[in-house]
Amino acid sequence: MKKIISLCVLCAILGNVFAQKETFDLVTFTPPKVWKKQLTESAIQFSHEDAAKGTYCLITLYKAVPGTANSKENFDLAWASLVKEMVTVSSAPEMQPSTIEDGWENQTGYAPFESDGNKGVVMLVTATAFGKMINLIILTNSDVYEKSIAAFLESINLKKPETIQQQAPGTNDNIAQHPAENSILGTWGATSSDNSNYRMKNGIMNYISRQYTFNADGSYSFVSKTFDPLMVNIILGKESGTYQISGTSLTITPKKSVLEAWSKKNGTDDWGKKINSQNRPLEKATYQFTKHYFSGIQVWNLVLQADKATQRDGPHSNNKTFDNAWYYGPLSANKPQIKLPGIDTYAKEEVQNQPALVSTGFAFTTTNFDDGWTSTVQEDWVQVTKRNTKVLLHYPNNKINAANTDVDVMCATAWNALVAPRYSNMENYQVTPGVIDYQRPYFAQADLTENISGKKLFVALFKKGNSGWIEIITTNKKSFIENFGLDISKIDYYADSKIWEPLLKLSNYNKFAVAATDLKGKWTNNFSGMTQYVNIYTGLDAGATAHSSSHVFEFGAGNTYKWSIAVASGVVGNLKFDGAKSNGKFSVPSNWQVYFSEIELKAKTYNAYFSCIKNARILWLEDTSYPTGYTGYGKKE
Repeated sequence: MKKIISLCVLCAILGNVFAQKETFDLVTFTPPKVWKKQLTESAIQFSHEDAAKGTYCLITLYKAVPGTANSKENFDLAWASLVKEMVTVSSAPEMQPSTIEDGWENQTGYAPFESDGNKGVVMLVTATAFGKMINLIILTNSDVYEKSIAAFLESINLKKPETIQQQAPGTNDNIAQHPAENSILGTWGATSSDNSNYRMKNGIMNYISRQYTFNADGSYSFVSKTFDPLMVNIILGKESGTYQISGTSLTITPKKSVLEAWSKKNGTDDWGKKINSQNRPLEKATYQFTKHYFSGIQVWNLVLQADKATQRDGPHSNNKTFDNAWYYGPLSANKPQIKLPGIDTYAKEEVQNQPALVSTGFAFTTTNFDDGWTSTVQEDWVQVTKRNTKVLLHYPNNKINAANTDVDVMCATAWNALVAPRYSNMENYQVTPGVIDYQRPYFAQADLTENISGKKLFVALFKKGNSGWIEIITTNKKSFIENFGLDISKIDYYADSKIWEPLLKLSNYNKFAVAATDLKGKWTNNFSGMTQYVNIYTGLDAGATAHSSSHVFEFGAGNTYKWSIAVASGVVGNLKFDGAKSNGKFSVPSNWQVYFSEIELKAKTYNAYFSCIKNARILWLEDTSYPTGYTGYGKKE
């Protein structure tokens, strides 16, 4: 970054104006001796003002952030995400010739700006190397600071980072063609400041930093920090909850949100003592999201759009590349930009009061449904929660082998295997009568004491058809009846089968989204069946027909796939054989669909989801061209 031409022709160094060398992040420099200095976690700023003449200058140096190898593209990104956030520029930046010093390539540009009626010139210097970029912004309304600016720039030395961060892949803006890059997993941050005329003249540097962390289990955390020299306290916002992606829609559902006031340690931008804390309203919001390159840059920026400003994100950005948008840049997972008080690690809070998650090897272990239910994968069941109701969708269990299908025997066998080990003090145990139905319902209930918490709870166990055993846990029987409209004391042998529908619906919550990385390997579906015919007049055998099919999807590296189907059908003894196969590229346009470039001579999109069994998953696919239902595929190891 040395020997850069600034706003005009910068002059020689005035040695007696500067103090000793200082280091900030990767940058060593000589600060102006008599200028005001402000230091934050993400930037250091020097300012000078002559109130009598109405002149001022601000120099802001930012910490290194991930960047691409193309220095001009990094400059364009910084101009859009930093400069345009600070001031309103009336033209594109006028560029100076690039320079190279110690492996760092420097791009410099400047343009006139206006802010609250205050006019001046803004200059951006962007240094690029080692997968990083460093940005420096200068704002001034007078050329009297040229010598000081030149001296500061000439004093700068940049060092190589200790570790070189790998760049994210990508070549264009079409995230549908790059499903892996559609992921929002990781930590994303944004910082904005108030650059009013008063603050710029007086060198008062304030900021609001906001930071999202999206986890693979469907949880998120959000942290905000507000610092202002004119405020008594530092304001810390902390929020956690769950998120869900559908196509290009991102829904944020907070479960806990607090706002804390902290004193300033020694009057600086550092955490002192917590003054107070208050709960904030839980603000559920749905955004349209994309990840934008800014002139082809290889570091994704997460862009969130919503018609109305949110309390969480604040006012919309001044950058008009997207309407009604906020821009969040990628942050290091090991060191995001906001450091929480009282600890040495940086902010990345997990969702509070959530069930312990198990390691499954799949990208999604949580699903947030539109009706308010949330599902999470557990070791022996899928746990589904909504307010004070908890439901366990038990996986198939080989301990449930009743000798017959009598309601009392079946319920007792399942109850002893699935429910009894976790509770004590059973009272009011009751089993539903043998209701007449083509699929017999099994239902048992009791008041119990939970072993771990000691809480008194109402527990119901239910199964009908292929629902699997469903355990419903509420605070009491009244709550269960209010939630599901089912009181078995009023059920007789001739009860309408519709009374079971609210409970049967619960089995549908064993659904989890699909990521491209989850599909790797071979998934198969095998089916066979036979129909035997008998002569109605003689009772003699009239032959039989059979059908057998094998359906295979095999997903490989580079989003490639192979598909095949083999079918044998017809009269037994004279079966006809047929089959088809193809291969190509697949993508995941949303986490609930898979696109194939060719199946049966044309491109096809399938609706998709996973259901869970113990230590495995079933892949369910439905051809959107012929939506007749889902077909399940097991993974062949």
